[in-house]
Amino acid sequence: MLLSLYLPLLYAATATAQYRAPPTILGQPTQPRVPYTFRPIKIHSTNGSVVNASGIIRPSGSSERSDNITATVLLPGSSIVFDFGTDVGGYPVIDMAPSTVGQNATIRYTVSESFAQLVPAVGDASPLVGFASATQRYELVTNSGAGERWIGRAIQGGQRFMLIEHINGPGKVALRDVGFEAATDTTPLEELPGSFNCSDTFLNDLWALGARTVQLGCANPGAVAPVWQVSGIGTLIESQHLAVHMKSGIWGPVNASLSLYIISGSTFVLNKGGNIYDSSTEFKLVINQVNVTLSRVGGSAITLPPGSLTLGKWHKLQFYAHGDTGNATMSLHVDGFDVGSVPYDDALVTGPFGFTTESGTAIIVKDLLVQDTEGNVLYSNSMTSRSALQDFATGENRYAGCFDGAKRDRVLWAGDFSIYGGTIFYSTANVEAVAGSLLLSVGESSSQGQASSSTYISTIPSEVPSDDWVGTIFYSVTYAISAANAWYEWYQYTGNLGFVRKWWPAIKRDVTYCLSYLNATTGLLETPTYASYNYDYYDGAMPGQSTGTNSLMVWTLRNIALIADTLGEPETAMKYRTAASGIEEAVNKKLYNKTIGGYIVTNEINTGMSQDGNAYAVISGVSAAKNSPTSPQEIIQALRLLDSPYGPLAFSNSTPTLPIVSPYASGYHVWAAFEADMNDAAIDIMRKVWKNQVDSSNPYYTGMTWEFINGTTGEPYRPFASSQAHGWGSAPTWQLSRYVLGVSPATPGYSTWLFAPRTVRLRYANGRVPTPWGTIHASWKTNRSGYTMQVTAPAGTNGTIVIPGGFGNMVKVNGVNPATQNGTLVEGVRWAGAVGDRYYVNVTSNGGAFVVSII
Repeated sequence: MLLSLYLPLLYAATATAQYRAPPTILGQPTQPRVPYTFRPIKIHSTNGSVVNASGIIRPSGSSERSDNITATVLLPGSSIVFDFGTDVGGYPVIDMAPSTVGQNATIRYTVSESFAQLVPAVGDASPLVGFASATQRYELVTNSGAGERWIGRAIQGGQRFMLIEHINGPGKVALRDVGFEAATDTTPLEELPGSFNCSDTFLNDLWALGARTVQLGCANPGAVAPVWQVSGIGTLIESQHLAVHMKSGIWGPVNASLSLYIISGSTFVLNKGGNIYDSSTEFKLVINQVNVTLSRVGGSAITLPPGSLTLGKWHKLQFYAHGDTGNATMSLHVDGFDVGSVPYDDALVTGPFGFTTESGTAIIVKDLLVQDTEGNVLYSNSMTSRSALQDFATGENRYAGCFDGAKRDRVLWAGDFSIYGGTIFYSTANVEAVAGSLLLSVGESSSQGQASSSTYISTIPSEVPSDDWVGTIFYSVTYAISAANAWYEWYQYTGNLGFVRKWWPAIKRDVTYCLSYLNATTGLLETPTYASYNYDYYDGAMPGQSTGTNSLMVWTLRNIALIADTLGEPETAMKYRTAASGIEEAVNKKLYNKTIGGYIVTNEINTGMSQDGNAYAVISGVSAAKNSPTSPQEIIQALRLLDSPYGPLAFSNSTPTLPIVSPYASGYHVWAAFEADMNDAAIDIMRKVWKNQVDSSNPYYTGMTWEFINGTTGEPYRPFASSQAHGWGSAPTWQLSRYVLGVSPATPGYSTWLFAPRTVRLRYANGRVPTPWGTIHASWKTNRSGYTMQVTAPAGTNGTIVIPGGFGNMVKVNGVNPATQNGTLVEGVRWAGAVGDRYYVNVTSNGGAFVVSII
């Protein structure tokens, strides 16, 4: 019998009645720290004349400059590769000692998560969008010989290897320090608020993997420096990703004017119609030694009259993006002269407006004016105030937040947080980063109510829904559902109802938007192509009636109904529960396939199953419903059909998908297995999927969790582009704490808690779990004579200790057998007794330990 089936008996009172507001939100105030530099742990290799290569190696720590280090010297043409042991991130630091003044030299650093992808002047993939990191994985640094501690202007988010090459000049380069000045939490693993330790070193290493990943992936307020620099003469822009006005998403044809001063380099880029760098809606104005050209990416070009645009001089540029798709043009006037036009061809003219530069170019922009073709002002800014940074999301981050991946994407994705959030709550307790991520998601809502799927960390959110937000942040219905569900995870672990109440209208609007896709005939959500993307973007859209989307909707509705209960909205709660029951019934009637023993991908892809869809069917309760043709255990068993040597594939081979193992989908699979009480199966999935990620001898080891796995090789899928430090792959961290250690909130915020370990063939486990009331310390161990559990919880909280069956018949609490004390219980014990094959002890903590022994 499932443990979850006992909980209604144990907690007959509803969550609403039992909820108590905690005294604080989860976590402790951030302790001030001096700047911290991640340093390499060893030299991987050298090439050419490198003197004292290992002399630079010293522990990570304080960023202060040291004059007592014997420098590592690079002579012309030489290079050195540093290995940091795990992924690290921050602002690149290269401290060059004085050598020979006047003998200049140029060095180049290149970074990568794996040595295999450490291609000089390339590295691995740069972030696709956003401004929270450098746009390239390499940079040139000039050494004058006088000595300088050089710190890069932009973050390199995640890398294990760093190549430094002496590429030009006669001077030698003496390196005194190399690394990355941290822009993330650097608390040592053993000092984190949460911890986990057991008799299996693989599981211990796996827990640490996720904790390190969310440390590196989350940024505190102000950690990301502004990428535009505002001054009284204009805004300085240097070699960054495309910046678009964040509320230009539905702008049509425009007339745009600005004043431009090119300091150095050659290329100014204007985009009208898209928000992805180097796309077909970008127009590049290029100055070279021969002429000046205006061209569209992937399209035609024109040559401007000689001398029409020069460096070191202010020019007034007027762009006219006119026409409809298929006949639109971009015309340009320079200093009042019409210099010609370039056709859009089939590219879209309606959409975001923005601009940037290319590598090596520095410009100043001022007096920006954007009007529609009738002369109505859409936007005006002198570009001499900080409002420009807010409007284009190019300033420092006002809110803490967590990136999809440390390297890429350096944006916040709402769909990650049912996994990502749990890892944070059980390890770093960085609740400010979770709160910031949730805020930025609902703070960019469409007029229909859809919460944004992804957003830049420097965005300024709004309480007013708008269709003006840049459109591609609204990725899919599935992600909109996940955005709502993430709020329940927040409420469950923090108990912070005030934050939820503030954004409750936006959460309800998001749920309403998702339910608008309900097909009244089938009773199922049916998503069109444009709204049917999921985490597996490489597989493309999957329109139709999806098991995953519908089961996730059921789960979310039931979770959000619990919040509605607490907020005193019983009618809202009832509406959500009724909708969930209807969708649940339709899933079981229309999407279950007896032949495969599980639920199909969609009504249009009905020859196989999806891993996440079937996992959601278990977690949501769909597979355990009264009308269900199956059971949670049967679904977990059916998912074995997805097995590969490297873990379950995300989809059956019979479906039109790539053979990918997804740590993200596998996290839900493990979750479902635990919820089905198939605990050994859950651990087996962990051992397969995360085996290579934990193996420090693996060439792709980063000490972090990966984004995707190639199902045929076990390597990261597309290692050049994919992230090997991805928070969505960190599920085992919180699952080991919640299920194996066994500590979880029984009511939101841990005013009542559950200590119910799953022993999974282990001898012992111990750890700590941060809660709003204080830390819960828990441990258990088995031996020949029986089984012992111990828990110390914050005073004033209530908890239930669940003793698994199979360990004996005599139970003692703090040395006393409750069954033989004539009804007198040990101090703090409220009641004790057996239900089925398990024994329960309910306690009120006074801050002391409860020791339960079974013989």
